Amino acid sequence: MKHILLPILVCCGALLPFSQVRAAEPKTFGGFTAKQKFSFKVDIAASLKTVGLKVSKAPIPDGIPKFKVGQKVTFTIGSKGELTGPGFSIPFFKKGTSATANGYTNVTPGYTKSPIVAIVLKDSVNGAPAHVNIIFSKYSVKGTTVTTNSVTYDFE
Repeated sequence: MKHILLPILVCCGALLPFSQVRAAEPKTFGGFTAKQKFSFKVDIAASLKTVGLKVSKAPIPDGIPKFKVGQKVTFTIGSKGELTGPGFSIPFFKKGTSATANGYTNVTPGYTKSPIVAIVLKDSVNGAPAHVNIIFSKYSVKGTTVTTNSVTYDFE
């Protein structure tokens, strides 16, 4: 037993530095790191309102960020991988992540009154953010009529 104890201690001592190095590595979320920032300009800003089956253009409703075409928007990856920007924070959706894109959504099982879905496309060579698309939605119901406001932003 005495002869086996020394090799075990030596092995544990050798592994300790590797575990410390591993702990020092930054945590990544689909290849992005917390506090990582990137900026894109709004290429498309579209707001639609659907009342029943009738679809029409509409002003952006309160509670949804208002960006204009050509406006530069800075995004930040939060400490839990969330995509944040002026007026929003969208949780990281690990299942919606691949080598070419990261997914973000606040949609959870059950009813979400104001769902938000976003995708950040990645550069195929270096994995850097290359394109962002965000869809903000709001639902309301009066009687049997459902009204949906949907605002789509495309950033390049």
